[in-house]
Amino acid sequence: MSKDFLETDAGTFIGRAKCFLEAARVLDDKMLDGRSGMLFAPALHLAGHGLELLLKGCLIHNGLSKMRVVGFGHRINEMWAVDLVEPLRLAAGYNAGITHQEAVACGLFQDAKNIDNPREVFEEYRSALGDLHAETKVYPIRYPTEDERVGPKTPLLVGTLWRTADDYVKRPDDFRARNAI
Repeated sequence: MSKDFLETDAGTFIGRAKCFLEAARVLDDKMLDGRSGMLFAPALHLAGHGLELLLKGCLIHNGLSKMRVVGFGHRINEMWAVDLVEPLRLAAGYNAGITHQEAVACGLFQDAKNIDNPREVFEEYRSALGDLHAETKVYPIRYPTEDERVGPKTPLLVGTLWRTADDYVKRPDDFRARNAI
């Protein structure tokens, strides 16, 4: 782990992202017992905030000013599309495959064996999380609402994001964009 990196603006965002994603992972693991469904919304909320911080850290790391990055607000899907986060997108796609392989091997998630393309499923879940996280009228994963949307399943989503944040903390240079500012 690069202590110098964690002391930069980008590093503080990435370090905090890892904390939120670690917490989401703990809640996700707790839900394995099948009796803790009430942890689903908190796990999604933590994952959404962790992803937001991960994206903001990556954008700062690759040259955008902190002021400009904060201007994105909670719009995960908008940040995800910025060219400067391409290394993050690539790492997440790779980590979706690893997370899926582990899920199939351990047999804990019934649906894992039915997933043919974990990257595609992760992307679908990440996009759905982005929609829920940025919704400004009702914030459906933060507050009780009349909104009946169902959030994405968490094991693949949280596991992939956690692994990606872990990689970023350990190897920040791997997340430098070719077109960094």
